[in-house]
Amino acid sequence: MPGRRIRTQSSFAVILGFLTLSALPQSAQAVPSYARQTGLACEACHTVFPQLTPFGRVFKASGYTLFNTRKVQDIDQQKQSTLSLSDLPPVSAMVMASTSMAAKANDSTSSKTSTDFPQQLSLFYAGRISDNVGAFVQLTYDDQSGSFGIDNTDIRFADVANVDGHNVIYGISLNNNPTVQDLWNSVPAWEQPFIASPALQGPAAGSQIEGAMAQNVAGLSAYTLVDESLYAEVGVYRSALQGASVANNGDANNQIISGVAPYWRVAYEKDWGKNSWEFGVVGLYAALQNPTTPAGAAINGPLQNAPTDRFLDTGLDTQYQYIDDHDQVTVTSSWVHENQDLNASYAAGFASMSSNSVDTFNLNGSYFWLRKVGGSLGFTSVSSSNDPLYFGTPVGNSNSSWGTVEVNYLPWLNVKLGLQYTAFFKFNGASSNYDGAGRNASDNNMLFGYLWIAY
Repeated sequence: MPGRRIRTQSSFAVILGFLTLSALPQSAQAVPSYARQTGLACEACHTVFPQLTPFGRVFKASGYTLFNTRKVQDIDQQKQSTLSLSDLPPVSAMVMASTSMAAKANDSTSSKTSTDFPQQLSLFYAGRISDNVGAFVQLTYDDQSGSFGIDNTDIRFADVANVDGHNVIYGISLNNNPTVQDLWNSVPAWEQPFIASPALQGPAAGSQIEGAMAQNVAGLSAYTLVDESLYAEVGVYRSALQGASVANNGDANNQIISGVAPYWRVAYEKDWGKNSWEFGVVGLYAALQNPTTPAGAAINGPLQNAPTDRFLDTGLDTQYQYIDDHDQVTVTSSWVHENQDLNASYAAGFASMSSNSVDTFNLNGSYFWLRKVGGSLGFTSVSSSNDPLYFGTPVGNSNSSWGTVEVNYLPWLNVKLGLQYTAFFKFNGASSNYDGAGRNASDNNMLFGYLWIAY
C-alpha cells in the first residue's frame, strides 16, 4: 500500500543504492559505507539503487562482510583471531527531501500541497563487524512524527561451506521487519516504488507481511543460499514494541504476537549471461492478541488469555533482470493472499464475519540507461472480503487499484532526482463517491518530486 510502505521501501532503497557492494534489504542494502568497505562502485551491487544485482544478493547473503580495506587485527597464542576490526568505520548518512501535490485536498481545511524537508534523515551503521558478522542498522528522523527512531535493521552471522561440490552460504539474521532480510526486490519490504509521498493515501486493508509489523517486532531466522541459486529461510518473530513495554503495560497494547509468528521463504534464481530470473514463495503466520481492525476498533484488556485474531499470509513473487554497461532492466511481480480468522473481532462486534481475506497484486518494471536516466511503471491492486464493520468503508470492502509512473535522473550513483505520479482507478471499493461524501478515487492522485542523497 502506498502510504504504509514509505519508510520501509525508502530505507532499503537508500541502503542498497549507495552500497557499492551491498550484499543484499532490499537485500543487500546500499549505502556508501559498503562501497568504502569493498572498494567497489555502486554498480557492482545495484542496477540503480536500491535494486540489487546478482552479486549484490550474494554480498547481502554473505553477511555484508566482503572487504578490501585495512583491518585492525590480533591473535592469541594459538594463532586464532581475537580481533578483526575495519580500519574505516562503516557509517553512512542519507537525506530525502520532497514536495507533493494532490489532485484534491483531503478536506476543506487542508492544503493540496506539502513540502517535507527532510522527509527522512537517516544514519546507518552498515558493514562488516567481524570476519563472519555484519550489519545494516538504520536510525531515521521522520518529519511526520518529528522524532528519531529505529528503522530497518538486519544483523547477520554468515559463513561459507563446500558440500559435495556445492557452494553453500549459510547464516542467521536478526531483524525487525519481515522480508527486510530478503535478497530480491519483489517482496514487500523492498518493492517499487521505493519512496512515496508522506501525504499519499492508502486503502483500508493490507496483509500483515506488507509492513504492518515493521519496526515493532524482533525476528531470528536461519537461511542458506546454495550455488547462488536456491535460497531457503525459516524463522520466528516476537513483538518488540517501540516506546512501550508489553510486560508492564499489557492492557494498553494492541496487535501483540501470541507466542511466536513463524516466517518462511523459498526462492530459486537462474542466471545466464546478462540475465537473471527468480521465482519464490513467502509466508507468515501471526496470532495477534488485543487486535485492532482496519476501521480503528480495538480490543483492550489484559494480555493474559487475551482475545486473539489469526492471520495467515502466503505469497508468490518473481523478478527478471537484464544488466549490461548501457541498459539495466528489472521487472518484478508479487501476489500476497491473507486469510483472516477474526474470532475475537467478530465476538466483540467489530466484524460482520468471523473470517475475511485480503489479496494484493503488484507489477513493476524499470529501465535505466547508463545508470543515469530512466524510470519505472507500476500497477497495484488490493481486494478484500465485504465486511463494512471490519474494514470501515461505506462500500464494505477496501478494493483499490492504482498505477505509478516515475522518471529519474542520477547525476552521480549516490544521488537520485525523481518525479512520480500516482493515479487511482478505485479506492476503498469505488471509483466515485467512495466515502459517501462525494470524494472520488482520482481525488487522491498525487504528483511527487524528490531528492535522495546518501553519503
